[in-house]
Amino acid sequence: MLQAALFELEGVLVDTHAARREALRRALADDGVTLAPAQYDAWCAGLSPDAAAVVAAARLAPTSEAARALDDTAVELVARRAERAFAAQLAAGATLAPGAREALDALAGALRLGLVTRARRREVDGVLALAGLEAHFACVVTADDVRAPRPAADGHRLALARLAARGGAAPAATVAFEDDALGVAAARAAGLRTVRVASSAHRASDDDERGASPDARLTTLAGLTPGSLAALLDLAPVPT
Repeated sequence: MLQAALFELEGVLVDTHAARREALRRALADDGVTLAPAQYDAWCAGLSPDAAAVVAAARLAPTSEAARALDDTAVELVARRAERAFAAQLAAGATLAPGAREALDALAGALRLGLVTRARRREVDGVLALAGLEAHFACVVTADDVRAPRPAADGHRLALARLAARGGAAPAATVAFEDDALGVAAARAAGLRTVRVASSAHRASDDDERGASPDARLTTLAGLTPGSLAALLDLAPVPT
């Protein structure tokens, strides 16, 4: 029987893909480097700003003199500019994924909910405040709280530890909602059940490329209830 659910903010509760993509593209353009939208989608979707900047610069270097000229410091500055641009876009407003609020409302009555996200604290706090969702989550773990990013399990393990102060939740009785293979791999490494929420905006690489097939898949959170989640994972019904 399920006791808790952990959600990735980006790509699951809020569609941030386009904002992330344009933030990095503009940051690179400041140094004369052109990153096409399709290149971002293939190489960088789901990565942290630091990792995305490194990957983009390395991938573009063979055909771009401007990319070859970026040293480690320049790439780090690209990542910081991308973060600032992304935060500014979120501050202007973020749209919740279809059905996300209703799903959270339904699950909050039966499960302890937590947020484990690749986003930074200032970005998360702004989105939750604007959406009025702060009270839904018993714990919030952001990129600022862990040393190793996904697919390391640090974030999910920290969330389990924080939930322990609120009655606890066994890993096998906790489900993580993730939007890509990196998140699924991280959650599985922490011993959690996983649901991948598919999004055509994110890269379409197979979960199996990282040995991270989810326990179940959804195309949307719309209509999700404690009962439908238990059925999806073939578990005993969640008391309501």
